[in-house]
Amino acid sequence: MIIIQTILINFFIIIVTCYDNDIDEKFPIKNDRVVIGVLAQYPYQDEHQFIVASYVKFLESSGARVVPVFCGRKSDYYETLLPKLNGILLPGGGSPLDKGPYAETVDLIIETSKKFYDEGKYFPIWATCLSFEKLIVHFLNGDLQWKSMCHAQNIALNLEIEKSVIDNPKSVRMFRDMDLMMPNIFDILQNNNVTPNYHRVCLELDEWNKHQELKENFQIIGHNLYKNYTFVSMIEHKKYPIYASIWHPEKIPYEFVINEHMGNFNHYLKAIMVSQYFGNFFVNEARRSCGKFDNKLDESQHLIYNYNEYRKYTGNDGKSSYEETFIFPTNVNNGSSSLSTLTKGSILVRIIFIIIQFFIYFNLKFV
Repeated sequence: MIIIQTILINFFIIIVTCYDNDIDEKFPIKNDRVVIGVLAQYPYQDEHQFIVASYVKFLESSGARVVPVFCGRKSDYYETLLPKLNGILLPGGGSPLDKGPYAETVDLIIETSKKFYDEGKYFPIWATCLSFEKLIVHFLNGDLQWKSMCHAQNIALNLEIEKSVIDNPKSVRMFRDMDLMMPNIFDILQNNNVTPNYHRVCLELDEWNKHQELKENFQIIGHNLYKNYTFVSMIEHKKYPIYASIWHPEKIPYEFVINEHMGNFNHYLKAIMVSQYFGNFFVNEARRSCGKFDNKLDESQHLIYNYNEYRKYTGNDGKSSYEETFIFPTNVNNGSSSLSTLTKGSILVRIIFIIIQFFIYFNLKFV
């Protein structure tokens, strides 16, 4: 009876935690074992998926652990894995925005995050570069006509913060805690070239204003000025915990490759502080999540630490844009797709243990 009461009390604590009113009450920060997914990038033709290690380090340095999430799997893979995570980072890359494994997987993840929120669960998304663009396509129902070819590649720019955000930082979640985290973040962003840009496509501010779907759903955080373009650079959803940047905060502390396509950005202190600010912000958002693995064994089998055999130093070939990369074969598996021998064995042991307890209980009862 005591055990049943304890279970019911814990159940109602979880319900209250996930269904309150104000965001700090509705989704309080209580989770200090954050596990965030990083979606693998899906190249056009190569027979592999990959995760750039700087995304992993970006999250780990702010107190999270990482689980790889693979593209192009069956729906039950995501239905099983996503509820266990506390959020997901959607990376940059070079995949099509309207079709294929990457586009279909991101569409599913965005809708899952929205569904979770509407059910009273928190599942934040951070979308970078390509995934910023995919986010726009998703909310424009597949429209690709908004794109301008600005070719803002291999260039570090300052970020122009929107006046409404400067006037009232607490009106957006991204800067709600800036007084605690980094009071001078606006000054650094606006007066220093601290945002590494590596994108051919831009969403110009004038084009943004033509789309009511975007204006109704998103708050622009900041924009960039480059050549003759004024393009949207950072956004957050007005309702759902969805955040996006066209630039790469994860590159600043971890990518030192220099070639014709890479390396033209700063690693000095202010730039590092900016990267850490947004990493800390997103991981702290994930601390509001109630997602949890079945047990520590289940959790440990999903973590990216299990994939060191696929981790490669790719920054020494003069071609790669990344220092380190996890390069996975297409048939790579992780803990949510199938039970390992260890997991099957542990389940069998538990079943046997329960049966033994059952017989002991009844033997003692009728002695």
